[in-house]
Amino acid sequence: MSYRRKKLLALFCATALSMTAVAGCTGTKSSTGNVVSSETETNAEETSAQSEAGTFLSADMFTERDLAGTYEESGAVYVTLSDDGITGETDGVAINGQTMTITAEGTYIFSGTLSEGQIVVDADNAKVQIVFDNVDITCASSAAVYVKSAEKVFVTLAEGSQNTLRNTDEYVAIDDNNIDAVIFAKSDLTLNGTGSLTIISAEGHGIVSKDDLKIIGGTYDITAAGHALSGKDSVRIADGTFILTAEKDGIHAENADDEEKGYIYIADGDFTITSDGDGMDASNIVQIEDGTLDITAGGGVANSLKTHEPDVPGGPGGGMPQNGEKPDGESMPQMGEKPDGENMPQDTTTDESGTSTKGIKAGGSMYLNGGTYQIDSADDSIHSNANITIADGTYTLATGDDGVHADDALIVNGGTITVTESYEGLEGLTVTINDGTIDITASDDGINTAGEKMELNGGYIHILAGGDGLDSNGDLTINGGEIYIDGPSDNGNSAIDYGDRSSAYVNGGTLVAIGSSGMAEVMSDSSKQKVLMVKLGEQMEAGNVVLTDSEGNVIVSYTALKTYDCVIISTAEVESGATYTLTTSGTTTEVTAE
Repeated sequence: MSYRRKKLLALFCATALSMTAVAGCTGTKSSTGNVVSSETETNAEETSAQSEAGTFLSADMFTERDLAGTYEESGAVYVTLSDDGITGETDGVAINGQTMTITAEGTYIFSGTLSEGQIVVDADNAKVQIVFDNVDITCASSAAVYVKSAEKVFVTLAEGSQNTLRNTDEYVAIDDNNIDAVIFAKSDLTLNGTGSLTIISAEGHGIVSKDDLKIIGGTYDITAAGHALSGKDSVRIADGTFILTAEKDGIHAENADDEEKGYIYIADGDFTITSDGDGMDASNIVQIEDGTLDITAGGGVANSLKTHEPDVPGGPGGGMPQNGEKPDGESMPQMGEKPDGENMPQDTTTDESGTSTKGIKAGGSMYLNGGTYQIDSADDSIHSNANITIADGTYTLATGDDGVHADDALIVNGGTITVTESYEGLEGLTVTINDGTIDITASDDGINTAGEKMELNGGYIHILAGGDGLDSNGDLTINGGEIYIDGPSDNGNSAIDYGDRSSAYVNGGTLVAIGSSGMAEVMSDSSKQKVLMVKLGEQMEAGNVVLTDSEGNVIVSYTALKTYDCVIISTAEVESGATYTLTTSGTTTEVTAE
């Protein structure tokens, strides 16, 4: 058993032991000496609730039998697949040509090849375990494995086995169910074991469960014309290696009938996802604890079909009038004011394709508690229609739109986030950053709040922005951390921008904001920390920006990455009434903190 599996099993046992209604982690030995679960499954995962720690789903997403990934050879039915005839008929098994139907609870061990055949499970209220031990099944116009009825089905990949299932033609109805996947289950479906499974679906999805789809371990190489993995109620992955190539979503969970279902939970695993649609898409919650995720969605940023409308004159493609000139006789908005007094829209993009091409998308909230992410997406790399909480992890994001976008609150409590290419780096109705290391490159705003507030309490933040560095359409409050901004060189935006009926406060931390002076805004007099704002009167070349005190001690030293004519600096060392020397591109300016 792998270290990851042991870790999950130990975590599960610890959870189970604390629950009086759940059986302990006991089991029997298989003929190979591995621990297997008892027939009674421990299962208390259905009513997980949101905890104060900011997570929705808990470690009891998987039962003891899910995690075991083993099987009892004693009493199992051995089935050999062959075009010359399927052997292994017994009570509870019906063989009709190249179709085998399982009608009773038990363990069924398969090997062999069918060039045109099918395994059907039709066993009401039964738990059925299917073991693949070097199986190759083609079912041209239906599912190679069709679970018509059962309480739950386990598909276990035998150790060292290499298994292949494929569909080659359009799906043809064989009953009232809309069968559209190589493995299609009307019941809960768990895949486990340590072998490998290759799935090729020329006309539909790879694996579909109309209830919960769980994957515990193994290696999966899935190529699908639809979704690679799909679960109506949920997709839950404990571990495994996944190479998913999909013309729709890589991993998809959607339940239109129950808003509390349709979620994705990932505890660990290695994922390489290439999707024409979203890399991962859940109608409800997405929660990821750990893992390595390499996602290319919609062909990546190079294939982005996004077009962005300018929010203010001089926004990308807007053409800012020079020297304060008013466009076509219209009134120029006052400093910090949006045109017509409107708030900044949440999303000013359109997508000509009509297809969602996000890296990871949640219709509900998203909780990212760890992992390593490499996402290249035509649309947002990480997106939620509700809230996003990032607790930890390493993120490298390239996107045709937003690096991280939350329709409601975006909270960053830790982790390392690098946005290498974006329209806007981080965006939410509100944005709160408590810790972490964040490096953003954006063609427009670095961090944008579409509504109430932006609050920066700690961490390290660097922004290289073509638009505003920090753009809050409500109050902006900086309480701590290190914040370095290379803002716009043009006068249509500023390093720091906030709502015309709002205020900006600097109460702690280090702030160095370099940019243009045309729309530069001062900090509130109610700030607890002094702020120096210097308009230089001429453009300075990229290079060192150094602030020294009257004794020559260096207070701040920063290397500007683009031309600028305005510098904003605030640190705890800046004192009211003291005189400082600001050196920019070899030019010195004396400034007094007011």
